[in-house]
Amino acid sequence: MTPARALSVLVLVAAMGAVLVPATVLAQAGTAPATRSSADAGIVDEDTDTPYVPTPADVVERMLHLAGVGKGDYLIDIGSGDGRIVLTAVAKFGARGHGIEIDPRLIERSRQSAKKMGISDRAQFLTQDLFESDFSKATVVSLYLLPKVMQLLTPKLAALRPGTRIVSHDYAMLADWQPDISLRMFVPDKPVGRDRHSTLMLWTVPAQVAGRWAFELPAAQGGGRVELAVSQSYQMLTGKATLNGQPVELAGLRIDGERFRFALEPSGRAERFRHEFDGLVKGDTVAGTATFNARASAATAKWEARLAR
Repeated sequence: MTPARALSVLVLVAAMGAVLVPATVLAQAGTAPATRSSADAGIVDEDTDTPYVPTPADVVERMLHLAGVGKGDYLIDIGSGDGRIVLTAVAKFGARGHGIEIDPRLIERSRQSAKKMGISDRAQFLTQDLFESDFSKATVVSLYLLPKVMQLLTPKLAALRPGTRIVSHDYAMLADWQPDISLRMFVPDKPVGRDRHSTLMLWTVPAQVAGRWAFELPAAQGGGRVELAVSQSYQMLTGKATLNGQPVELAGLRIDGERFRFALEPSGRAERFRHEFDGLVKGDTVAGTATFNARASAATAKWEARLAR
């Protein structure tokens, strides 16, 4: 058995919830099991006699709202358990999607639920190993995975199409990929833990913009060649800018999915101008609009830059 397969078998976790393993295995995977009373010991699957932990309905809906799920989205739920994240995303939010689950009995239950709800054409469930699955179709990915598995999946999730939203219940990515949004909610019927709270986290996969970008200012703005040197760690950017080889102030440098924004503040004879740039990244180009002299009589024009990595 490969390490990936072993982890998938040991950590059957769902965004709707599923730790389908004994406490000793959880401890080996790097997360100690929560102390639970008999009242919150999980739900026993009538088919398998195995306890798994479903995500409460209010957490499911809050996750989907946080990720902004809508009619144009395709959601993939990694470790889909009884299917409730996918079923809710399709039935209530108008999305399409599929769940990935390694237990065929839970897959069959999910399929039967989709059939009863009349949404089988938009909600599918696949028996797969999460480490071997293809997530590239997703615009939204939902997870409820133990920390060790989240860390192992981080590179694969970070390589998804820019703009893909990733929403997780309770557990984070690698430490250097901080969530864009993190919120804590009271969950009175949460079946595990003592404080009855859940933490929800959202990431948006950023476009890769590290490198040296170059473009020309319009003649109306004095012309000149602008170069940006950008360093990147996930969505965190740092950089420097020059105009005709001379340093110029760079502000507001950020990447949100495919959206790349920054401002330049070159000095004129009597004042400092502010030029604001906003564009969408497509491979090695970014194109959008620029607002020149934004602090005074602003002029707007199309803008495009190219990247030489």
